[in-house]
Amino acid sequence: MEKMEQKKQECAKAENVAPAGEEKGKRRKIPWSMLYIVATIVAVLLFGLFNREFGNVFRTIANLTPGFLTLGVVVSLVYFLFEGEIFRLLLHSQGYHISVLEGLKNALLGLYYSYITPSSTGGQPMQSAYLLRDKKIPVGISTAALIIKFMCFQCAFVLVSVASFVGMYTKLAAENPGIIPFIILGLGINGCSIVFFASLFHKPILHQICRFAKWLMGRFGFLRRRTGLLNSIDRFEADFSSYTDDFKGKQKSLIAAMLLSIPQFILQMSVIYFIFRAFGYHDVSYLEVLAVQSMLQVSVSFMPMPGASGAQEIGFSSFFRNYFVNDDLYAAVMVWRFFTYYLVVIAGAILVVADQFVYRRKKLREALASPVAENVEEYKEEGTQDES
Repeated sequence: MEKMEQKKQECAKAENVAPAGEEKGKRRKIPWSMLYIVATIVAVLLFGLFNREFGNVFRTIANLTPGFLTLGVVVSLVYFLFEGEIFRLLLHSQGYHISVLEGLKNALLGLYYSYITPSSTGGQPMQSAYLLRDKKIPVGISTAALIIKFMCFQCAFVLVSVASFVGMYTKLAAENPGIIPFIILGLGINGCSIVFFASLFHKPILHQICRFAKWLMGRFGFLRRRTGLLNSIDRFEADFSSYTDDFKGKQKSLIAAMLLSIPQFILQMSVIYFIFRAFGYHDVSYLEVLAVQSMLQVSVSFMPMPGASGAQEIGFSSFFRNYFVNDDLYAAVMVWRFFTYYLVVIAGAILVVADQFVYRRKKLREALASPVAENVEEYKEEGTQDES
């Protein structure tokens, strides 16, 4: 009897059914992953419905030079490869290894969540969540690597933007002086972000932030009841601090990541040049278009809207109004945003949905192959025998 009762409890868990005597309301588990998939699909559909430029962008692209557009796509793909490989390099320095495909997947997921959340705040947390789920990499470890990755990219971002600003200052002052204050403000904010995130690797500062998180938990009853969160914060602090503990062994990877971030940022800023050429323009040098794009990026990157939407389009019109002069500025904005923003959002959403389906199928196979699943069949057979 005791054995039968134990099997009964195991079977109830395997079939997601509460044991006899428990309330019916506890029998069903909310399918969060399926709800997440549905929400993603709805978000992308709404995204397309509320962006009227989708109606004209394909018609505009059809009339452009296909060779240059293809080069723009290739440059974007190489940029994604850099994104994944630099992160793999930093993760490797922490003692964790992921494949090239996993690095690319992580890169696209990070960009997708950054593009759909205010101030690009969703990318790194979701990357850490996926790495914990798929590779069992502690959140503190992955967060440290992602912040180092972000800092390296920001250093390249500010360095190239400062060089562009210095080189283009005379022309900007003569032709478009109104955008200079925005560039200076953007350089200041992005420079301060490097200092802020670097300070997190100073242990007393990290400890105070974690201590504040614990205090914040104590202010909310629903968080206080989750005692495991306190241990999670302590674990996060210890894992995150491991980067500082063995910093000397990670200096080479840090320097390599910073050096690789420079061509990565240049690749990202180069897409507009190929769009510029696809529209039939050829009287402006690659370096000038690259410089203008980097200054545009630095002047709007701190805007709180998802993907800096609105600010990017307005900024493009201000920065490139003297370059797209054949009454095609608006068309250029649409094509540029399509290749640098909308395609990433669409591809990221497809990846999220596909990944959730693959993950659910994997968990289902594991559940069916587990001893508990075998006990379900055994319990059913014994129950049949008892009835007879």
